[in-house]
Amino acid sequence: MATLLRTSEGGPPLTDETLRSFERKYALVLPRTYREFLLATNGGRPERDLLKFEGPAGASPCRIHLFFGLNDPIESCRLDWNLEVFRERLSPHLLPIATTEGADLICLAVTGEQAGMLFYWDGYAREGERGLYFLAGDFPSLLSALHADELSPRIIRA
Repeated sequence: MATLLRTSEGGPPLTDETLRSFERKYALVLPRTYREFLLATNGGRPERDLLKFEGPAGASPCRIHLFFGLNDPIESCRLDWNLEVFRERLSPHLLPIATTEGADLICLAVTGEQAGMLFYWDGYAREGERGLYFLAGDFPSLLSALHADELSPRIIRA
C-alpha cells in the first residue's frame, strides 16, 4: 500500500524488525495499514491535518500536529515516549499515535474488541467527564477523513 498521507519531519527510516521489537516490548500488534504508514513515513507533520468529528463541543474540528514515530531525536515525538508518559491517563488498550495542536491525542486501540479503531482523547476533560471520542473504524478511514486548508503544512514535491 502506498501511504495515503504524506508527512514532513518524520523520524529516521524504520525497519520491520524495529516495529516488531516495539510490538514485543509493549505486548501489542499494530494493524497492517498503520505499520505500512510508519514504514513509509515514521510519523511527522501531515499535509492534510484538519479533522472534523463529533467531539467535546459538538462538531469539533482539530488539527493533527504530528504523528508519532520511533527513534526520533526529539523524544516527545516518539510512540514509546508518549505511551509511557500517558500510561496512567489512558486506557491500557490505547496507543497514542498523534497529537493535536493542543494537549489532545489521537489514539489507536491495539487490543480487545476495539482493536484497530481510532479515538480522540480530550486532554482537558476533567475526571468524571467524557474524554474519549470515536474517530474511525480503521487507520485508512482516519487518513481519508483528513482535509487540508490554507493553514495546513505544504509539502513541496521534489
